[in-house]
Amino acid sequence: MHIGIDLDNTILDATSAFLHYYNIASGLSLTHVDVNDFYLYRLYGWDKEERDAVYNKYGHDIHWNSSPLPMAIEILQKLYTQHQISIITARPLLFREVTINWLQHHKINYHNITLIENKLQACIQAKVDVLIDDGPHYAEEFALVNKPVILYEQPYNVSVANPLVFRATNWNEVDKHVDYLASNLNLS
Repeated sequence: MHIGIDLDNTILDATSAFLHYYNIASGLSLTHVDVNDFYLYRLYGWDKEERDAVYNKYGHDIHWNSSPLPMAIEILQKLYTQHQISIITARPLLFREVTINWLQHHKINYHNITLIENKLQACIQAKVDVLIDDGPHYAEEFALVNKPVILYEQPYNVSVANPLVFRATNWNEVDKHVDYLASNLNLS
């Protein structure tokens, strides 16, 4: 089975690093309790241009200092031996090098990596069978074209409901969903 896997808030805890650096830039003290939007910068009252300026300044540090989620590395190592793994992230190309270095540093193996905003198109072109992601809009887009999604649960994606969306609150649940999809949807 070909599995597309997001990075931020799926393989790793990006929220903590973003909050840390966005708080430095803004002078605010937002915490995880405040996070209810996939687009974190909106919680700071920034428009996209302001967000881009802060992200371009701190993005390398944000991405390097993000910690893997519990069991993500171990489960990914197992999945890599059984499936084709493509990292598919909406990170800008500016952060490709730090992304690859972070993956190497944490010994996360993968077959392909794509940095692109339009994940659906990238997954269709690469013949990805299932996407593991936290983005509510990605889950909805995939379900609309009858592709299964394992949605890594975050406060901002709890409203997504579709029979093709399989929720996971940890990487052990991700692993169980992958096994189920591989055996029941003939995707292996």
